Amino acid sequence: MITFSTAKNGEKTCEIDGKHLHSAYNPSREAEQFVLRLNAGFLPDVIILIEPGLSYCASFLRKRFPQTQMCAVRLSNDFYAQDNLWDYCLPADEHLADKLFDALGEEKLCSALFFSWPPAEQVFALEVSKAWQAIKQAVLKSRDVLATRAYFAKRWIKNAVLFCNHVQRTDILKKGECAIVVAASGPSLRTSLPKISAYRNRFFLIAVSSALLPLMNHNIVPDLVISTDGGFWAKKHLSVSGQDFTNIPFAIATEGACPTEILEKNTVIPLYYADGIEKKFLDQCEITAMEAQRNGTVSGTAAQFALALTSGNVYFCGLDLALAKGFQHTQPNALEIQNAAKDNRVRTKETRTASSECASQGSLEIYRNWFIAESPKLANRLYRLSDHYPYSNTLGQIQDITWESFAQKQPHEAKQKPSLVPCVKKADDTPSRLATAINTISQSAYFTKELCPVEVMLKKRALTETESAEHEKTIAKKTTAFCEELQGLLHD
Repeated sequence: MITFSTAKNGEKTCEIDGKHLHSAYNPSREAEQFVLRLNAGFLPDVIILIEPGLSYCASFLRKRFPQTQMCAVRLSNDFYAQDNLWDYCLPADEHLADKLFDALGEEKLCSALFFSWPPAEQVFALEVSKAWQAIKQAVLKSRDVLATRAYFAKRWIKNAVLFCNHVQRTDILKKGECAIVVAASGPSLRTSLPKISAYRNRFFLIAVSSALLPLMNHNIVPDLVISTDGGFWAKKHLSVSGQDFTNIPFAIATEGACPTEILEKNTVIPLYYADGIEKKFLDQCEITAMEAQRNGTVSGTAAQFALALTSGNVYFCGLDLALAKGFQHTQPNALEIQNAAKDNRVRTKETRTASSECASQGSLEIYRNWFIAESPKLANRLYRLSDHYPYSNTLGQIQDITWESFAQKQPHEAKQKPSLVPCVKKADDTPSRLATAINTISQSAYFTKELCPVEVMLKKRALTETESAEHEKTIAKKTTAFCEELQGLLHD
């Protein structure tokens, strides 16, 4: 039980179950001394403090770190009156790790300092321990995301240059008001394919890239395909031998991997992320694009994109986000077709699919947790739809419904569907525009941060000028070499 009282110097203080959370004599002086003793070897982007109580330390932190954002992790609801002293206040619930990542992002978390208010360690020993575990999870996730960015940064930027250089016919989408069904490729999609055919006239159908082949194999042509992945495997789903996708519009992330044939022959809706560099190339080439939300999975981006395309409901099929025995995707699947050709008596299909199960577990959990964390904002219009499929999980507040329920919610033919709006023809001098853009953009700090996120972070955290200069030299060398690669792409 928390008890508030007046300290000897007249300030407010408190204790919980007889243990003081602040000094009974001079809480401000106690907080000032705490801040002065903090060991900070670099200037952090954010300081995260576990349960600062009445927040006497907030003003002293801002005085010592005037350019740093402040985040409090709350273990008690009794201090809400002081929450306005912090840039962020997050409750230490079971979703703290995800909330930290969503609020701060990988860069701030990897350039943060973490502390706990010492008396809180005594008063809330178990809760503080759990909060540190959540912080560890958030930092590890941030480290992995930053490593992924470092690995894929070159590919993403190259993809953006190739996209702008090769795309021919671009449209944007006008918002509609009908129901939208989004097909992902989880095993449950298989049970929904007959229903998608039966109710096809009641909705606008979006397929994520890996669901395109199963749909086409059942003579279901989507109204739109969305592809956002920057890896080579994304191309495999869009370039299947014997399949003709010519008349299908594709919403393609500019930094995503896409076959040149689709860019040159199909109607393309260019997508860009607000935090990406591709918008600068699009603007230089005068290519109109639509904004999308970056997510670790195309399904997350597709969910938010679909919700923005209609005032109606959005229904997700194949959104299993869980391990399955055997194939992890509804068949046929382009990657399975490719991998199956390498099966033999020594390395069998069963061995390969079992290995795939293990490899998928971590990423599926991350994707599932994203939907769970976002479910309060999504659940009013987003549903998971199947033909009585026995899911092994739930997605927070997102409701699982059957096709019978869908038919009751959408009893008639689709209302106004999202429609294509042609854009101005791409300029004829695109290669020269891109060459100029590469030279200009490569000089910006934003470009180097995209290309060398790890080196930029290490430079920021450098403890000596010599160490900082070494990181700067590495950044310059990588930037020069990569720009030469980009210029070479314009003449392929």
